[in-house]
Amino acid sequence: MDSIGGVAVGGDVREGEVLAAARSAAEVCTLSAWVNNAGLVRLGPLHDMDPAAIHEVLSVDLCAVVMGTREALSSYLANDVPGSIVNISSIHARAAFPGFAAYDTAKGGVEALSRSVCVEYGHLGIRCNTVAPGAVRTDIVSYPHAHGLDDVDGTTRTPGVGGGHGPLADLHPPVENMAPMRRQSEPMEIAHAVAFLLDPRSKAVNGHCLAVDNGMSSWSYAFEPDPTVGFKRR
Repeated sequence: MDSIGGVAVGGDVREGEVLAAARSAAEVCTLSAWVNNAGLVRLGPLHDMDPAAIHEVLSVDLCAVVMGTREALSSYLANDVPGSIVNISSIHARAAFPGFAAYDTAKGGVEALSRSVCVEYGHLGIRCNTVAPGAVRTDIVSYPHAHGLDDVDGTTRTPGVGGGHGPLADLHPPVENMAPMRRQSEPMEIAHAVAFLLDPRSKAVNGHCLAVDNGMSSWSYAFEPDPTVGFKRR
């Protein structure tokens, strides 16, 4: 963080004290930008998921976003700042995937939250937008055979580099086959989209969801039914 003059605040985003500490650290200067980015994935058919896993997904991926947004809004109002908020959603907010019921639900709620903040606080110049990635080369979603041209530095990625074989890699077709651009996004591409929505030059953009997904949201997908999901007496 030294390179950008920042201060790291560690902790669990589900804890209000942690969010308040992040706000307090940022208010050493003028807090004018806030990003809710923390998230996790827990998978399984909804009827068979551990209730604790469902609550974990909803608490991190949705409730923490609501509470983080609340902290940002409180700061903006207290300090007369027409600030910007960016929430990280997902293609899952608009396209359902087998085994992702809790995650899909949380991401749909994130997009609804951003619209609500726009409507309630937009007259003050406060903005709240959403970035919806598709598959991104991270430790959660990574495919050993995924490849493509990195638009950031112009280099071709080597298959298997950038996260290895993530836990979602065997659940659906290779991500490059699910995107019209036949590639997986790099994390920096998501960061660039977030930076644009935080920048005052995008001040006319509010309540918007920006898909950064290589075109995945323009397609529909065919999945075979999960063989473990069925009536018990048949």
